[in-house]
Amino acid sequence: MKQGIGQALYAIKSLLPPRWLKLWLCALALCLTQIAWAQVQGLNAQEVDLAHPALVPGPGDLAVEPLSGFHPPDSAAVLASDPFEAMNRQVFDFNEGLDRRLLRPAARVYINTVPRPLRDGFSNMLLNLDDAVSLVNQLLQGKPAKAATSLVRFLFNSSLGLAGFFDIASEAGLYHESEDLGQSFAVWGVPSGPYVVLPLFGPSTLRDASARIIFQPFAPIRQISPSQTRYGLITAGLLASRAELLEASNASGLVVIDRYLFARDAFLQRRRNQIYDGEPPE
Repeated sequence: MKQGIGQALYAIKSLLPPRWLKLWLCALALCLTQIAWAQVQGLNAQEVDLAHPALVPGPGDLAVEPLSGFHPPDSAAVLASDPFEAMNRQVFDFNEGLDRRLLRPAARVYINTVPRPLRDGFSNMLLNLDDAVSLVNQLLQGKPAKAATSLVRFLFNSSLGLAGFFDIASEAGLYHESEDLGQSFAVWGVPSGPYVVLPLFGPSTLRDASARIIFQPFAPIRQISPSQTRYGLITAGLLASRAELLEASNASGLVVIDRYLFARDAFLQRRRNQIYDGEPPE
């Protein structure tokens, strides 16, 4: 048994560069932590049930749903528990400061200097790469019809759309539907785990953070060469995303008292909506 495990680890080490091996080990640690967290939550729920049956959450309460096949657990359940809130708020404040001092000014410069057609083109190119990612995850989630749409989108935009610079598929009525590995994990029944705020990347859950680390070596944008083109696209994508948020925030006129709670609740509700394809259970 030990010899077989050792051979498997040696095979993985020989296939992956040291940097990716570290990422995979971190992802494995996160997954194990996630499983342990789910087990602890289950034990706590059992203790509450035995000691105080009246305190057992009802169907309408926020509670982790049973794991089963293609019925994802409710990501909104994390709203009832934010055990890392103190640490999350510190990371959130760091991200806010970085955004205020660097990303937001850079996004304004990007909007003012880069013409709208070019900005849209860069965004379309990244969206085209995301179609390839969505295609794989839609197949993993058992959604062949959506996978076929993503495939047609990718083929059309990659060829007739000049590497995705023009989104001709959307003009033809084939619209982009994003799916990622975190959503696939949710569909497979992996619990979301606690809510976490990642440096630079922002709101997430333990499940989505694990999926992000596992997926990194295979991200299509990381396969682009030369490196100047790859990092240029990544930078343009970051600025384009921040510019869209900047324009949306200017138009909304919302006054938020606690930005941390607002960001947390908005992320978890949006994530739940994505997992259930826009039709979350009541």
